[in-house]
Amino acid sequence: MTTESLWRHTNQRLMAKIIAESNYEGCLAPRQTDDQGWELTLGGHVYRFRARRTVWDFLRIEPHSLTRDGEPADSAAQLVVDAQASLGLTDIVLANFLEELQNTLAGDRIQQKRLSALSAGDLLELPAAEQEGLLDGHPKALANRGRMGWGQADLLAYSPEGGNRFRLRWLAVDPALTGTHVGTAPLDQCLTDSERNAIQKELGERRDWPLVPVHPWQWDHRLQAQYAEPLARGQLVDLGVRGHWYRPQQSLRTLSNDAAPEHCDLKLALTILNTSCYRGIPAEPIAQGPALSQWLWEQSRQDPELHRTGLEVQRELAGCHVPHPQQSQVDGAPYRYHEMLGAVWRESMASKAREDERTMLMATLMQCDGQGRSLIAALIRRSGLAPEIWLTRLFDCVTLPIYHLLCAYGIGLVAHGQNLGLILRDNAPERVTIKDFHGDLRCVDQPIPEAAGMPTSLLDSLKRLPPEYLVHDLITGHFVTTLRFISPLLEDDLGFHERHFYGLLAERIRAYQADHPELADRFDRFPLLRPTLERVCINRVRFRIGYEDHAERPLPELGEPLSNPLRQPLPTGETP
Repeated sequence: MTTESLWRHTNQRLMAKIIAESNYEGCLAPRQTDDQGWELTLGGHVYRFRARRTVWDFLRIEPHSLTRDGEPADSAAQLVVDAQASLGLTDIVLANFLEELQNTLAGDRIQQKRLSALSAGDLLELPAAEQEGLLDGHPKALANRGRMGWGQADLLAYSPEGGNRFRLRWLAVDPALTGTHVGTAPLDQCLTDSERNAIQKELGERRDWPLVPVHPWQWDHRLQAQYAEPLARGQLVDLGVRGHWYRPQQSLRTLSNDAAPEHCDLKLALTILNTSCYRGIPAEPIAQGPALSQWLWEQSRQDPELHRTGLEVQRELAGCHVPHPQQSQVDGAPYRYHEMLGAVWRESMASKAREDERTMLMATLMQCDGQGRSLIAALIRRSGLAPEIWLTRLFDCVTLPIYHLLCAYGIGLVAHGQNLGLILRDNAPERVTIKDFHGDLRCVDQPIPEAAGMPTSLLDSLKRLPPEYLVHDLITGHFVTTLRFISPLLEDDLGFHERHFYGLLAERIRAYQADHPELADRFDRFPLLRPTLERVCINRVRFRIGYEDHAERPLPELGEPLSNPLRQPLPTGETP
């Protein structure tokens, strides 16, 4: 693929995403001109394209069909400039958004160039950590590779699509400076024996000080200057670059051990703006992370439904947060200044797989190869199973345990494609892994968790929300952000109609409900089969609040209600 053709290809893919998601969120309103023809007037210019509307009221656009005023359209940035008034962007917000888009295109070009040489089969043969570096990332966020603060060298060195690995810097922290330190960090999974011995010798009387790994970018661009005072006073001891090599996951700040994927993952502070917020390590969730994930793990072993479906919990083993000496005294400071230095040690997805199993992110099922062939279709073909049987296994081991956590325990997870791991045997779904309980786990503001035995110490640390809010986590995180992008691929590649897909899912939910009559009142409190669903909009928030600093992380908005695909009729003559 030439430089020019790669530029055109990545721009057209992003343009299709911008139009489709902005239409889904109610910001842009294309007009249908014929069976698959659409027209959109923006800033006095006419865009035309081919698309079909899915069961989620979402336009699946053919990127290479896009034209602007009758000529091939290949500039995502110009599209956004043309759409400024329709999107309600001020000049300041538009300029910042254009920077995010250009950064996204830079990452997309690297990813698409690597993908162009790989078939779906090639991608499925890759180890999970390498496979993850070739995924598209969050499908809802328009500038999902925005990475504000990174240059091209950073992109190549530290992004998942860059395909490179790196080692970490280590600091020893005076306990008097450490704000939160919980659990026992498995340092033997991060540092060699000789390195740990050398550190102990170097620290001498300070050998009991907590050790914190640091992302090399964070060290260069944030910590050396912002934590200069504790470094100068000896409250932070720089131990240099040591330990194992790591690869970045899609979330950027979470890293996989390259040589030993079964060893723990590391989640480190990375103060760059990416998608919706700065990717730091907040102090509040760290304190209860190990205890909360241990309690969830225990329920996964004791609860008959969770045990039957094989839910796996990637437990948080330890965590450490080091507040800034002065910023911590400013309560209303932008949240990024409170999250600059910290780490979480978490069990890896690979550690949950048995010898005859393999793992991949749920997001892998949304991915296509360089020729547009979907990986989920390739998996189903390899399994030898009919699509109905394969999908039944997927829904039973992924959707149902998450729904059960909500109904039986009042726990909501933001279960998007990067937070769920899929364990497969013979290319078919076997179990699901859940992770990331730092702000992505909430519980209902009713006595359901208490009745389920959740300790008060854990309950007090969690955000509690009404049922109608908590069910959004399942609908938006799993249905809208993940399944919405999987079901069209099966219709395109296997001829498996979307309505058949959701009819089958509805059948599995009804079967679960029939098996658990004791939870009947919970099904009413957390209704999944109601006629309409809430339409959660994340890009509109960025358009509205812009890029100014805020003391709190931003929250999504709601758009027009959606017709629930789980309630829509099947194609004529078909049954689930």
